[in-house]
Amino acid sequence: MAKKIAVIGGDMRQVAAARHLAKNGFDVYLFGFNKESLYKGAALASSAEEVLCGAKIVLLGLPASDDCCINCTPNISIKRFVSALEKDAIVAGGKLSPELKNALDEKKVRYADYLEREEFAVLNAVPTAEGAIEIAMRNMPRTLNKMKCLVVGFGRIGKVLAKMLSAFGADVTCSARKCSDLAWIKAYGYTPVPTGEIAEDVYEYPLIFNTVPHMIFDERVLKIVRGDALIIDLASKPGGVDFDAGKKLGINVIWALSLPGKTAPDSAGEIIADTVMNIINEI
Repeated sequence: MAKKIAVIGGDMRQVAAARHLAKNGFDVYLFGFNKESLYKGAALASSAEEVLCGAKIVLLGLPASDDCCINCTPNISIKRFVSALEKDAIVAGGKLSPELKNALDEKKVRYADYLEREEFAVLNAVPTAEGAIEIAMRNMPRTLNKMKCLVVGFGRIGKVLAKMLSAFGADVTCSARKCSDLAWIKAYGYTPVPTGEIAEDVYEYPLIFNTVPHMIFDERVLKIVRGDALIIDLASKPGGVDFDAGKKLGINVIWALSLPGKTAPDSAGEIIADTVMNIINEI
């Protein structure tokens, strides 16, 4: 008999994840979604208690919860959610709040945060990079081919984004703090620059992507950025750009948060589902 998975709340990524899990043989039930957003044949429960009854795996959204409620419509209190869980259930969610973790610990229910999984972060970088390029193409008056682009940060997103930009024929410069990363940038055929030195040549780039969640583009650096440049900030909160200063200086700055869920929810949902299946197999 297939294991029952309860999918509770989130956005279209979780709907896509549910569909993917059902295709892989799981008995999937959903709660906390509008009927109009569901795929054909989806099993929609009428209450949290119904969807959690007998569920061995519970999939939550991203973020999974705030300080008091599970992220779904209608809201479910953390207390109500945890009390309805099977004791041998496994809860998988993105960015679980401390309050939810504490409640799960008290009931001794196992849980995992898929946002912290390496395979999720690596694969999620692909729709993030594609979404960033789509924003650039929509907002730039010229092609990416031969355009000088600066990618700040050479983490997972920076690596994937640089590769895609290079495939378009862009002239790619990447910044990093570590000497080892700067060596890899050079080995891949991009132009390396230490992150602390980007202000020296930042005027050269009409297109800039930031992936570092720390203040990189403060007012001092933004004053050097060319007036017609586009800056796309892909960093999570608090971001890496002084948005007020950018607005004052008339620079086009776009803070592109949560791109996978906005531009490629089906692909992002499959990544979540695959990560959850890895968690199940490991536990």
